[in-house]
Amino acid sequence: MMKNKNIAKASAFVALAAATAISLSACSTAADEDSSANDESSETSQVVAPTIIDVATADGQTIDISNGGFVDITTGDTDPADWSAVISDPAVAAFTAGGKSGDAVMNPGLQGTAAGTTKVELTNKTTGQVVTFTVNVK
Repeated sequence: MMKNKNIAKASAFVALAAATAISLSACSTAADEDSSANDESSETSQVVAPTIIDVATADGQTIDISNGGFVDITTGDTDPADWSAVISDPAVAAFTAGGKSGDAVMNPGLQGTAAGTTKVELTNKTTGQVVTFTVNVK
């Protein structure tokens, strides 16, 4: 009879210890999640979608983007790789050529690299089409 009492006490102690451990880990996990939710580090910063412009309607336009922001230039029926750019102030924006990578087709684009305003002149090497617009980086 004494053995059954000792086993019952030991079982109750183990169950209590397990319940305490589980409840403490649940509390610390919730606290960890709450503190990380309030963390304003770069790991939690959001990605901003690119500004999309169509080369057919961009001529004469002014495009506003943030510093570090992107402009995705859709090229309609023309080959994205045929477009090149001359940027009046290359300190304000950088051009990335379009092209293909396997089955993926990538549009040409611009990235804001410093606050300022610059003219961009896109030229299609196949059709000779020239499109000029302004990029304002904030």
